[in-house]
Amino acid sequence: MEFINEVVQIYIPSTDIKRSVDWYVDVFAYQLIWVEESSANLKLPSGPLLFLKKIKTSQSLKFITEDQEESPVISFKTSNFISFHNQLKVKGINVSEINEYGLGENGPFRDFLIRDPDSNLIEVNEFPDLYMPQYRGIE
Repeated sequence: MEFINEVVQIYIPSTDIKRSVDWYVDVFAYQLIWVEESSANLKLPSGPLLFLKKIKTSQSLKFITEDQEESPVISFKTSNFISFHNQLKVKGINVSEINEYGLGENGPFRDFLIRDPDSNLIEVNEFPDLYMPQYRGIE
């Protein structure tokens, strides 16, 4: 019996909803569905909705690994990886260097990190479409 079908919405904390809406629309080309003083809902052509929720004090999304490295909790995939990285730099957005790792059947993988206006850590990747039938229910 199947109870869960898909991820439909990701919640992101924001101290300033308008600023966050403007940033996600400008940076990731999200489309605004609706906005209120304390929240907003945005969408891309595919994938889960982004739900911005007002908070009083900054609580950035990230976690610390056992190696004491910050890790994002959200990752966006792009087909125009290098162009997007360069465009963000031109816009004055602080982007990390490009990381490349992993070879083999599904590699190489490339990604970089950015932060939204509330310092939520976000990964942008160019991961190939993964061929891992054992994780997709394919025999």
